Amino acid sequence: MGVFLFDKTNHLVYYDSMKTLKDILSYYGYINSDQLAELNEHFPHMNVVIKWGGLPRERVPVWKALETIERVEKENIDYCREVFLSATDCENLRKALHITSN
Repeated sequence: MGVFLFDKTNHLVYYDSMKTLKDILSYYGYINSDQLAELNEHFPHMNVVIKWGGLPRERVPVWKALETIERVEKENIDYCREVFLSATDCENLRKALHITSN
């Protein structure tokens, strides 16, 4: 018999990560710091948008967003106002997860 992706993994991990995605979508794509850390663990290449106080917005992968936010705030260059998914990414996730937008 073949081995499937979910055979040797804890199903709660997948439930938690899917719940996090659902929560992000229910808040119109806005991501808090805890959710960003969880996305980094499970979906590090997912693109997010960083909205700065004064700098232009950046669309980067989650792993790079964490590094960039930490560096920019540590060096007192600017502050992070919010992190969110683009409208296109939100819509694609809704379709993939079969979540209706009401």
